[in-house]
Amino acid sequence: MPGATHPESRSPSPAPPPPIADTPGPRAQGLINIYNQAVDATLKKCSPTNFASCFPTVPPETLDHLRTQVLNQLQRTWKLNFDEIMAKRNVVQLLNSLDQCIEDARLRKKRAEANGGPVETPVPLHTLPPAEIYLAHLRPFLETQAAEMHTRLADTQQANTQLLSTVTAQRAEIEALVHGLENVIQDLETSAQMMGQEEVQALSNEMRELEKEMNK
Repeated sequence: MPGATHPESRSPSPAPPPPIADTPGPRAQGLINIYNQAVDATLKKCSPTNFASCFPTVPPETLDHLRTQVLNQLQRTWKLNFDEIMAKRNVVQLLNSLDQCIEDARLRKKRAEANGGPVETPVPLHTLPPAEIYLAHLRPFLETQAAEMHTRLADTQQANTQLLSTVTAQRAEIEALVHGLENVIQDLETSAQMMGQEEVQALSNEMRELEKEMNK
């Protein structure tokens, strides 16, 4: 009995990257913490003593209330501006994506080390020659242009092939028409020759008859 055929084993497709979280990751949270620390340090500079020195004629009880309102208003305004910039620039998602890329690189490095494979040290970008950096930025554009040129060339070749077929068919049709016209012309010439011979014979017969009548 023939052996059972087994389907070809295919390598599993790579797993899709995990979705990027909207909640702040380590770097996004670190940025938020730095902002909060900067705000707190700035507002602490506006101490009651420093604030009172700016308004020496205002009573202390009124000054404390005014200082609290100013600090709260500044904190709210800065927070609104910071949140607006974070949302408009998509900062949290981008920093989370960076965290994910770094974590993926660490996992790949650990797997390579565990499997005994070589772990290549990345080349610092500032040590690369200018030509290599320039070509690295230019290569995607050149590849896109080359793909477009290949597509246009293939379309042009296909159009030329169709045009050649059309011209060849038209040439064959013209040759057939010319051949038919040549046959018609040849038939006309043959007919003209035959008609000419008949007229000559008719004239010869008339001349003979006239000669016979004159000889009588």
